[in-house]
Amino acid sequence: MADPKVICEVETCTHWLPGKLCGAANIDILNEEEVLAESAEHTECKTFSERRGLANLVGSADNVNWWGAIEAAFLPDRDISPTVTCVVESCGYWVDGDRCEAKEIFVSGNDAKECQDTNCLTFTTA
Repeated sequence: MADPKVICEVETCTHWLPGKLCGAANIDILNEEEVLAESAEHTECKTFSERRGLANLVGSADNVNWWGAIEAAFLPDRDISPTVTCVVESCGYWVDGDRCEAKEIFVSGNDAKECQDTNCLTFTTA
């Protein structure tokens, strides 16, 4: 099963790229609280790292999809998109192994300052 395409509007994240792309190698979608999510507002992109200076950019460099960026630059039919780990078992797209079977996911959170300000808007109840 292929990972979903990630569409991200979180321009304040160090991994955000123009075109609503995510430059992370992997993103983690989690329940925002200790209880199972009941709506998209109860989910978060734990990979979010606020873009606020060189230290944050360097700190998130270990999770950059370098190979995907190179492929996308030279092969126009390639998308740069991270792998997705999702532990939101209450979502209809969640499958065993903490995978997501949606074709694409949409991560929201304009003006986010921390991961709790982001959401996976693809969430649907199981």
